[in-house]
Amino acid sequence: MTAWWRRSLGGQIVSLMLVALLAGQAMGFALSWNSRNTALKTAAQSEFISRTATLAEVIETMPDDLRRDVLLASATTSTRFWASSADPRPEGRNWYAGARAYLLEPLSDIVNDRSPPETRLADGRQAEVVRNKAFAGWSPLASPLWTYQTPASVLPFEGQIGMGLAVPLPDGFWLNAVFYKPRQTDAGMVQSLISTFVTAIVLCLFGLISARLIARPLRALTEAAEALGRGEPLPARPESGPEDIRNLHVAFNRMQERLHRFVADRTRMLAAIGHDLRTPLTTLRLRVELLPDTDLRDKMIATLDEMHRMTEATLLFAKGEAATEPTRNIELSALLESLCDDLAETGFDVAFIEADKITFRCRPDAIRRCVRNLVENAVRYANKATVSVVATAQSVEIRVDDHGPGIPEDEMQQVFAPFYRLDRSRNAQTGGVGLGLAIARAIAQQHGGDITLSSNAPGLHVSLVLPRA
Repeated sequence: MTAWWRRSLGGQIVSLMLVALLAGQAMGFALSWNSRNTALKTAAQSEFISRTATLAEVIETMPDDLRRDVLLASATTSTRFWASSADPRPEGRNWYAGARAYLLEPLSDIVNDRSPPETRLADGRQAEVVRNKAFAGWSPLASPLWTYQTPASVLPFEGQIGMGLAVPLPDGFWLNAVFYKPRQTDAGMVQSLISTFVTAIVLCLFGLISARLIARPLRALTEAAEALGRGEPLPARPESGPEDIRNLHVAFNRMQERLHRFVADRTRMLAAIGHDLRTPLTTLRLRVELLPDTDLRDKMIATLDEMHRMTEATLLFAKGEAATEPTRNIELSALLESLCDDLAETGFDVAFIEADKITFRCRPDAIRRCVRNLVENAVRYANKATVSVVATAQSVEIRVDDHGPGIPEDEMQQVFAPFYRLDRSRNAQTGGVGLGLAIARAIAQQHGGDITLSSNAPGLHVSLVLPRA
């Protein structure tokens, strides 16, 4: 099944617009997201480093109780500070786990809990989280923002906005500082997504409108081409619009003019040939009738009659292809039933299978002639024919079935050639001049359809399929 976006010009235009929009927005989001994260991380860490350096200067001479209160007062939702008597760096991952647990505790609980932060990791889920995090280890802090007299050590949180600091104080204590800020949904990003969604809707609307404006002349040209294929007389297309559309209309008008001129020239030529042939044929017949030899006279008259029939059939064939009859809507079932009744009144054994009402646009006289040729061909070689019609949303199919000798499969296409006859049955006495099926197919193709033959086991099944306008 063809993808939905490939079935129409509008779908393709909208799809390309959306792809371009999403690709551009995705690249913009990726660049802005990385830049934003880098800027936020740098700003937050810079502020944390400056605050820790300032705290170290403030608390280095304070007593323990006052020092603890100052450190608690300096804490925020994303930072914690505490003093320890031992170097925290050898604790490694345990320090990281304790610091993380310390950050998760509300400040109100920390005020009344004097246990060291390193001992606070009691939750097994937290332990699992810590084990799964990358741990780079402590390293000397190299930052121009560090202004305290003794160097600090830093523990970066890999892939996160956070870090830990360990600062030795003059009295042998160590200042521990931890900073962690979880990633949160950015309001600006949400606004960007909403803006992208609204832009996509607007682009879709403009794309559909643009596609309809572009497709409208193409759709009209398609309908004109279908009508031209059915032989309907059409006025020249207006040569207006964008250059590409205008050039298409110009080419269509030229093609239509050349086709009409070609058919008209061929019809005039064949009519002239037929007219010129009638006079010598009539003269020959008059002279032949004066021959004293009766047998020879009869044979020559039969030959002249056959030549006359071929000439008239050729002219009729050419006139039929000229397709001068206007098209109109008819009730096809009624037309076929009327045709079968007329043929039955002239002695043909033909039956029509009743069908529902079918409205069909065609050249009714040409369709009557086409079906008549098919029925006459079937009755001539099978003595009886059955006509039926089946309609779908896209086409109508007229079927002519018989139970006669049929046609060999390898000759089912050749019988549509003008003047072609099957040796065993298509002869001058019973088979005409060999133009019946050729005329029928020409009429079908003028309506945009075709005729196919298949075996009816026994007999022949003829299917005339015509598209619905």
